[in-house]
Amino acid sequence: MAEDRTIPGKELASESTNCSRKSFFWPNRQLASKIFVRLCAMERNELISHFRQECEKFAALCTAVLDHAVPSCPGWTVQDLIEHLGTVHRRAAFRVGSDVDPTGYEINLPAESSEILSWFNEGWNNLFKIFNDHPDDFPAWNWSGKNQTLGWMIRRQAHEAAIHRFDAELAHMGLPSVAAIKSLPAESIPFGYTAEFAKDGIDERLEITIGGRRNLSGSLPGSLHLHATDIDAEWTVTLTDGTMTIERGHQKADAAIKATASEIYLWSWGRLPAEILQCFGDLAVIDAWKKLPA
Repeated sequence: MAEDRTIPGKELASESTNCSRKSFFWPNRQLASKIFVRLCAMERNELISHFRQECEKFAALCTAVLDHAVPSCPGWTVQDLIEHLGTVHRRAAFRVGSDVDPTGYEINLPAESSEILSWFNEGWNNLFKIFNDHPDDFPAWNWSGKNQTLGWMIRRQAHEAAIHRFDAELAHMGLPSVAAIKSLPAESIPFGYTAEFAKDGIDERLEITIGGRRNLSGSLPGSLHLHATDIDAEWTVTLTDGTMTIERGHQKADAAIKATASEIYLWSWGRLPAEILQCFGDLAVIDAWKKLPA
């Protein structure tokens, strides 16, 4: 969903982790409500914690490399990356409190490069405070046309920060391109995600940032199975004429990728080359993924 610039990881989002009281049946409604709130709060707090951690890591990585190229965002320097993510945070904060797209907000970048990290830290800390101060069902507009709530935004912003932190890692390492990751030992690839968080990121990528687009078009030339090796999670995806179907569990497909959840998560955003993963079947299906929107 292009807003400022069109690159992987723009401000997109998901609704699948939001809980619904309608799914609970309990003879004591008051007790059920308390349990519901507790369960949702655990998931919510984990996502908020990931958001904070990823923003802190991002800022630390960017400190001394403002002029470095970002291999996963061609044409961008680290300063461009900071400006992008800081702008996303400010726009998100502006949308909190409204279930329609608010207008008239201007984002002012700092005049000096030396001020950019202070500007960035101010923005994410403000959003972090908003996340903690309001419930998940607090109104907050988003581009999806559904679920205009803060819970949706929290999840999206956690993954937005996580993907761009990885971008900053690659820039900090001085890699010339994403393809250059193929030359790295597996243990030196800076993943930094828990398997649970990466699994949620894959769900969000499939359901929302690709499958949830209102203007999604195109097709994959076959079905694709994704198999996480470090957590119990599998997905089979088909895309036909702009309609994505996602099925969970083990089943046959025209092509398959078997890798850790973090590897699949980053590959799905174009941050890892498929060549370092275990790929099977019709490789044209896997290659066609590159043409899907980011």
